[in-house]
Amino acid sequence: MLSSIKTIILPATFQRAILSGIAKKSLATYHKVTIKAQSKAQATEMQMTYHYDKTVVHQNYSWSDGITVIEKLLCGYFKQAVINCSDYDYHVLATKKGRLSIVRKPKRPS
Repeated sequence: MLSSIKTIILPATFQRAILSGIAKKSLATYHKVTIKAQSKAQATEMQMTYHYDKTVVHQNYSWSDGITVIEKLLCGYFKQAVINCSDYDYHVLATKKGRLSIVRKPKRPS
């Protein structure tokens, strides 16, 4: 289930992602998280932007730590994600039981 997230989000093809749709409103602190890849020195990192009511907080993660954070957010906090890669766009829906449904759509030509 979560291994499929690791196969989707690859440093070579990943462009950006948006996690939204709070699963449990009582736990709500931030409303959405936007993620983008950043190349630094010799490694690719993830920059996650947490959107609160009136503020925005940026957090940088190594690639492996970023994948772990995304998996935790999708399993407990958010119920959907849109992941844009260079070849496909993915729409990920999380069920209440923790299962992920992934819909893959080909990229439209510009």
